Amino acid sequence: MPPKVAAPLALTFALLASLLAGCGPAASQTAIPSKTSVTIVIPEDPPSFNPSVGDTGYDALVLNLVMLGLTGIDPQGNIYPELAAELPTRENGLVTVDESAGTMSVTWKLRTDIVWSDGVPFSADDVVFTWQAITDPVNGLWVRGIDAVDSLEKVDSQTVIFHYNSIYPSYLTQLGGEQLAIWPVHYCKIEQGFAAWDCGRQPLSTGPFVLKEWASGERMIFTRNEKYFQPGKPAIDEVIIKIVPDDAVMKQMMLKGDADIFMWVSETIAAEFQKSENVKVSLAADNRWALRLWPNRAARGEIDPLAHPHPIFADPQVRQAIRMAIDVDTLIQTAFQGFSQPVWTEFHRAPYACDIARPEYNPQKAAALLEAAGWQDSDGDGVRECRACQNAAPGALMQAELATYPEYGEPMLLAQQLIAEMLKKIGLDLNLVTVEGSLMWADLASGGTEQSGNYDLDLVDDGYSGIDPSDFLTEIYTSSASQPGNGMNFVRYQNADADALIQQTYSLDESQRKTAFCQLAQLFDQDLPNIPLVSIINADAYNARLENIISNSNDVVTWNVADWQVRK
Repeated sequence: MPPKVAAPLALTFALLASLLAGCGPAASQTAIPSKTSVTIVIPEDPPSFNPSVGDTGYDALVLNLVMLGLTGIDPQGNIYPELAAELPTRENGLVTVDESAGTMSVTWKLRTDIVWSDGVPFSADDVVFTWQAITDPVNGLWVRGIDAVDSLEKVDSQTVIFHYNSIYPSYLTQLGGEQLAIWPVHYCKIEQGFAAWDCGRQPLSTGPFVLKEWASGERMIFTRNEKYFQPGKPAIDEVIIKIVPDDAVMKQMMLKGDADIFMWVSETIAAEFQKSENVKVSLAADNRWALRLWPNRAARGEIDPLAHPHPIFADPQVRQAIRMAIDVDTLIQTAFQGFSQPVWTEFHRAPYACDIARPEYNPQKAAALLEAAGWQDSDGDGVRECRACQNAAPGALMQAELATYPEYGEPMLLAQQLIAEMLKKIGLDLNLVTVEGSLMWADLASGGTEQSGNYDLDLVDDGYSGIDPSDFLTEIYTSSASQPGNGMNFVRYQNADADALIQQTYSLDESQRKTAFCQLAQLFDQDLPNIPLVSIINADAYNARLENIISNSNDVVTWNVADWQVRK
């Protein structure tokens, strides 16, 4: 039997050996991998994971974390396959056109290596189900291109065919791009409705992350999707989204390193971040958004511009004078910190950029145009009155309301003020107001100021996503879209020539499309349905420890979240 002291001595030697081992090379120890986490700050909860319903941008932000569409769009406007195995084209035989009937069919071959986060394989049934949910006559939702599709056919488990009743050039983003993803047939309940179903807040995932937690008003937590189809991706283990309503607080969190991504920073904040060593700013390669003045052609509160023309803005000479009186270079340097560029045509982006001469800035000529239009300042008080104008009563003052939305922040409010000062110099007196975006852009039933025509002149940024403007043109400029509920032609622009040219852009003939777009550019330059002024920044701020954060004017910053990395 060993002595009683043996055990304590053995323990002493064991502890000494352990301590000595701790002084040895690190390679002899088992390393515990550190967890990589990225924190994104946004001012409000996403309404859901379905941006085709709310379109706040924050819904697209979270959608990109968990779900894929048939395709995506990169910052250069290139469309790439996601759930699709390849892009269908006429060259590879997956797009067929019946020239005589003016119809087409598009065959989508789907990937075979995708599974939902619960392990169920992705298949053509999910694509068919998603389209059925969107087009459901009771609980569906209008999306771009929906009227061009007659039917969707399942060929086999990995093949579907869209049958179109017309030529639809944007077919590559029919169920992809910025807003649309494919939803799981075995999980979502079609009877709940595409816009309201439960899976819109608790989605399954085919994307790089899965939703772990959503505490409304506080945070969302996403963890790595172990079933994601791209090997080794994502490189980040966790994405945390914090709801921080105040821009100033979000800015300080970024500067202190308490946040990693600040989506859609304004020009003012971008300029501040560019002075910091810890925060970088990614500027989109292509500025989709253009700041514009939207002059109402119909009298305030009316819908028909012919029966009830606006007393000031229905006159094209007045619109031309307004454009001529605004110094866009001053707007760029003073309001937008030098980040913007002059924009004077809808068609300023590749591949459909058109050669339209930059308009002249000349307040003296602008004043002369107003004189010729019958607006004079007879009493010398600085505000013109109607003396021989087209649509106002004799003696009516040239006064109107200039509205913008406050959510954009300081640059937009400063631009509004500068524009009012410039136009006051030619005798147009503007009362400045702000209208919450949720009210300004609401539908007619909800009292939307634009849809109801309850405005004179709006200052708002807008632009089309991707590389194809045809659907955007239809929504903004066609005569039929001037009726509330049919589109966003709230300026009530009605021109049969424009309608015909927009229709011509629905073609797969690129030469024909380019010609039609540039003829439209010339027409819009004369009519001025709206007055483009400057490009608007598309920028996202990120912590310098991150890599592959790339702003995308065709999507939001999380478009390539699977490729994000944390610098070691």
